[in-house]
Amino acid sequence: MHYIGDPEHQVADWQFQGLPDNCAVAAQTSIINQFLPHHDLTIDQADYIAAANGWYHPGGGGTSPDDVGKLFEAFDIPYHRVENASLPQLVNELQDGHRVIVGVHSAELWEQGPLAELWNWIVKAFGLDNSTFNPADHAVCVTGVNVSDPAHPMVVLNDPGDPHGAGHEYPLDRFMDAWKNSDFFYVATDAAPLGGAAPGMDLGDLLGLGTSFVSAFAGVSIPTAVDAGLVVSDICHNVNWDSILAAI
Repeated sequence: MHYIGDPEHQVADWQFQGLPDNCAVAAQTSIINQFLPHHDLTIDQADYIAAANGWYHPGGGGTSPDDVGKLFEAFDIPYHRVENASLPQLVNELQDGHRVIVGVHSAELWEQGPLAELWNWIVKAFGLDNSTFNPADHAVCVTGVNVSDPAHPMVVLNDPGDPHGAGHEYPLDRFMDAWKNSDFFYVATDAAPLGGAAPGMDLGDLLGLGTSFVSAFAGVSIPTAVDAGLVVSDICHNVNWDSILAAI
């Protein structure tokens, strides 16, 4: 497998939420444990800390987007928040080994049957698929991007709402559709945890291992795939990401 980020290293820290509304607490717990020497924060302890501080309201709305990341503060883990983020920003966080939580609309991420798919189609057809009408209702950890098939990248998630959500992969277009409903919001740690696996893939691989794919969307001339990794910063500023997503 070829990854941007290190999902294989993070999969063991996946945390199932267990309750209907503590997905953000579970996502933060899975990341906090990667920064703790003994990985010993339980979901019950995290629920208690978050509820006691008003960052989690059991049975009454869960965690506000404004409070996602507050648990990091309790464990002295520096973090930052980004709204209206771009795909390159998210991928750069992964490449740097940062741990990332995003807001998504669960019904657009999960396959929930024909009726759910019909509803998703209806809200899109009438222009209602946005953060106001159809807001994000779920938090997941983005752990990497699988670019084994560059033409069809897969986003790797540790999804606390899925009993089998450790390292679950979703097509990039489906992920982007679900992420859009949070206005492309994410929270990321400022640094990678000690002992974390070094990222094994360059951002240039998201553009494809073949030079023709890179050249077509970047508008630059690249002699070899190796050179793609060397000029990745320039590429990020010139790529038409909408065209890439439309082509997937």
